Amino acid sequence: MFKVTKLIHLVAGADGSAGASLAGRLQDVAAPRARRVLVAPTLPGGINGGDMIAHLHFDDESDWRALEPDITAQLSAPEIGHVDSVGYTGVPTPGPRALEPAVYRTLLVSVHNSADPAVVEQFESETRAMPNYICTIGTSQLSLVHASAGSAPWTHVWEQEYADLDGLSGPYMTHPYHWAHIDRWFDPERGPRIVTRLCHSFCAIDGAII
Repeated sequence: MFKVTKLIHLVAGADGSAGASLAGRLQDVAAPRARRVLVAPTLPGGINGGDMIAHLHFDDESDWRALEPDITAQLSAPEIGHVDSVGYTGVPTPGPRALEPAVYRTLLVSVHNSADPAVVEQFESETRAMPNYICTIGTSQLSLVHASAGSAPWTHVWEQEYADLDGLSGPYMTHPYHWAHIDRWFDPERGPRIVTRLCHSFCAIDGAII
């Protein structure tokens, strides 16, 4: 399955009706061709997370390429200031316990191209292991980016589902495993920083989306 995630930043001053209208148009354009469509406003608290998440699933990349010109046309609207976009494949990993997903979170990261491949592999392994320690994570998926656009050359996408926002803002962000193993890849004062830029964004969902 091929996925596309776009973090859409509206121009300053764009009102709620402009965002709602855009969301409706994206839904209408994508629904006939995509297997799964999520277009939702982001929740407060993200980092470079945009105002809206568009998350699309396709049977394969060719289905996305057929739809891409229509999506691009919608994203050329004057109310849009910037879009960070990734295309990728991967295999979802079920969480350690069953939950009813109500929050979708995506993290786009740009790993420096000079990073030692062995170090990058360790970063990937430790990230994938997070659900083994943080029980609020539901289904998750770490993917390499096949196609990237926006404010950085995005290299990885780390997606998770949560039963509620507290599961992300509390146990995920504050867990000892997070600050002992994961933070060092992002913070030059904590260890061998390899991530040069990130987008942390999340939105409400009604059922599984990964």
